[in-house]
Amino acid sequence: MVRTLLMLMLIALAVASCKRPEYATGEAVFRGECVKCHKLNGQGGTKGPDLTGILNKKDETYFRSYTLDPRSIKSDGTMPPAKISDRELDLLVEYLRGLPPASEKQGH
Repeated sequence: MVRTLLMLMLIALAVASCKRPEYATGEAVFRGECVKCHKLNGQGGTKGPDLTGILNKKDETYFRSYTLDPRSIKSDGTMPPAKISDRELDLLVEYLRGLPPASEKQGH
């Protein structure tokens, strides 16, 4: 019995230690969760759409909903739900909103 409890405690500790730390900035959220599939200002993946200026193209509510539960909006989509906290989503939105538009970044 004691051995079983000890084993369960060790498993619980192992699972708890696997949880990633929360991201501290919106840029960190993007680099950790989005950049594999999405491009931003010319850098990143190409599997998903370019997120440069996304909040000028889609409203924030749409972006938030799609990020957390893409299939609720596009049932045949391939994007998995983002596994980020509400705070991390807030940071990501602030980061994307604060970036200069692509034309300013390129000096146009």
